[in-house]
This record gives sequence, structure tokens and C-alpha cells, in this order.
Amino acid sequence: MDYPKIHMMEQGSDEWYAARLGHVTASNFGTAIAKPGSTRSTLMRRLVAERLTGLPQGTYKNANMERGNELEPQAREYYESLNDCVVKEVGFIECSEHVGVSPDGLVGEDGGIEIKAPLPSTHIDYIVKDREVAVYRPQIQGLMWATGRKWVDFVSFCPEVTNRQYWSKRILRDEQYIAELEVKISIFITEMLKMIDKVNVSQF
Repeated sequence: MDYPKIHMMEQGSDEWYAARLGHVTASNFGTAIAKPGSTRSTLMRRLVAERLTGLPQGTYKNANMERGNELEPQAREYYESLNDCVVKEVGFIECSEHVGVSPDGLVGEDGGIEIKAPLPSTHIDYIVKDREVAVYRPQIQGLMWATGRKWVDFVSFCPEVTNRQYWSKRILRDEQYIAELEVKISIFITEMLKMIDKVNVSQF
């Protein structure tokens, strides 16, 4: 199979879950590159389980995730209007047998968009600090690594803050960080495959 492979389906659909099964995805890059610990181990076991069973694991949605899903289309339309552009929606970009990303949208030939719909207090914090949100750095740079894009607009959208419902920060591609990210993701994948081999060893 040639990579990258773009799957054009609705994010959150059964087909989307099937396409990303067992892949390290952008939203989990931060966990995958973290120091060994319970959270990283839990992610690895979940992906191993998906690969061995062919079934998605942990597909529940909490209230914040539901909020994001509901507001994302509105935020995308606001972005398009503000920037006089068209955001291309894709389902899942499979970068390899083990890695894939689901961008909130692609912009032109070089850009992308990542949308968050935080609670008002968090949205206000983003506005006041007016800088890159560090916790999302692995995800944002990972999207650029996976898609070859040069920049991603990080968008925070919160309609409850009526005077300032929109905030955005353009994040540029960081080649040094991406190189380090790629190495750490490769280490995670190697460990994951070793775990699969250990589980698959016959007990007889």
C-alpha cells in the first residue's frame, strides 16, 4: 500500500474508527512520546488490543468531546469567513501501517487547521496568554509531520464569550521538533510490536 493514504469519510463514523484501528494518532502523540508510565502503557495496550481483536477500544465520548464535535462545524465556517478560504475536510490520513492523523481541515497547499472548543475559562486563558498552547505541541507538529504541511492555525472557539468567541494562533513547522517526534514515535511503535509478539507466542 502506498502512503500516505487519505480516507474520505466522516470523522467519528464506524468507517473512521475502522480506518484508524491500532494506529498511533495525532491526539495521542503526546502520550506516546512521554516518559514510560501508566498513561503511556495504557495507550500501548489499547492499540495492541485493537490490532489483536480488530475492534476499537475506548471509543466513549465525554462531555467536552461532545461539545467539540458540536461546535467544530461552526468554528470552521467562522474561520473560512474570516480568512476568505475553503477548508478541505478529510476523514483519516494514514501515514503508515502504524501512524495516522485526522486533521480538522486542510487549507490550501501548505496549511491546516486544528479546532478546539474549550470552556470559557480556558478560552479566556488562551486569549490572555496569546501564545502557542504547549500541551498541543505534539499534536500540531505531528499533523505537519504526517501531512507535510508548513503551518497549522490553532483555533479556539467559544460562543459563550460573546465579545471574543474566536482566537487563533498560527503554528509554523519546526523541523527539529518533528525529527525528535519521529524518533520517539518510532520507539513507541517498536515497543508496541514487541508486545504484540509476546502476546502471540503460543502457550503450548
